[in-house]
Amino acid sequence: MISAGEVSGDHYAARLAVELRNKGFEGRLFGLCGEESRNAGVEAVWRNERLHLLGIVEVLSSAADVLRLINEVCGEILRIGPQAVLAVDSPDFHLTLIKKLRRRGYRGRIVYVSPPSVWAWRSYRVKALARNVDLCLPLFGFEHDYLVEHGCNSRWIGHPLLEEMSGGDSEKNGISLEIRGKGSAFGHERMIALLPGSRRMEIENLYGPLSRAYDILTEKGYSPVFSVAPGLSDAARSTLMARLSSEGRAYFEGRGGDLLGASLMALGSSGTATIEALLLRRYMVVMYRLKPLSALIGRLLLGRIRFALPNILAGEEFFPELLQGEATGEAAAEKALEWLDADEASRAESAAKMESLVRLMGENGVYDFWSDSIIEEALTK
Repeated sequence: MISAGEVSGDHYAARLAVELRNKGFEGRLFGLCGEESRNAGVEAVWRNERLHLLGIVEVLSSAADVLRLINEVCGEILRIGPQAVLAVDSPDFHLTLIKKLRRRGYRGRIVYVSPPSVWAWRSYRVKALARNVDLCLPLFGFEHDYLVEHGCNSRWIGHPLLEEMSGGDSEKNGISLEIRGKGSAFGHERMIALLPGSRRMEIENLYGPLSRAYDILTEKGYSPVFSVAPGLSDAARSTLMARLSSEGRAYFEGRGGDLLGASLMALGSSGTATIEALLLRRYMVVMYRLKPLSALIGRLLLGRIRFALPNILAGEEFFPELLQGEATGEAAAEKALEWLDADEASRAESAAKMESLVRLMGENGVYDFWSDSIIEEALTK
């Protein structure tokens, strides 16, 4: 059984499903997943659009629906009795599901890809991982070290996106970008990627500031382009396309990595996009906005911590982070222009920093390593 609640997690799950089939696994692959996993042959008993939430208040307001889904999934797993459960990301959902499964007697193996950020906050959750999860497959080396130190069975060789993004340029690699919308006739040499996110709420929170940054950067002679990722839910895609069409914005429908690779830099949401930008050696202004009450609760719980993963790797704010009221179009454009207008020495220093951070992300061959680990730990025991 495979459970992947987010677009990025669904990507990892899909790649793993293909690897497992290639290595001879002939059993049923089913669960809670998105479009990419469905295309990879995973039977979607539940669609993961039901979990595309953002922010504490938004999650709490949907708590009844989420708990209902957890009960549905738990009941079906117990009824079918799969040999193993593979959970990917979505920590609040999956930790609750896993706890319920164990309490209700599930004795199959449980593997967690991209487990919770117990090293950052709510560290007590590491005890639940050690107790209930048979194998953790984290994305970063520092996560692996923390998990092992706290009694978890963890394996790591690198980040999965490392083998998918070599730092190349999309156009140089022969990928032709079809830019649509009002600004689609420009050349690509001054293109800037605008990444509003993969969840409807995320897009609603960030589109306005990014649209304002679009105007400012256009006035300065650059060619901003919005990303419309292929993994968006129907609701998220409708929300974004309606805004793009009404305002006549240029946009690209395809892999965000292709747009990033053809761009000078990026502005947009935190999360997997920041790692993609780093791996492609593209500087990024990172923005994060929640509903006011969610943000207030988050500040009380977390204080002011770094939220962009490249900055966590760096131990400093290398990519500018704009949080809540700071995440305006004016501020984002200003940070972008600071980097775009920087002298050659500053740009070279930035490039060297990105190279050093990429070296911290491990080795290639992650999907092969993950699938071997799952077969050894979960499918042959």
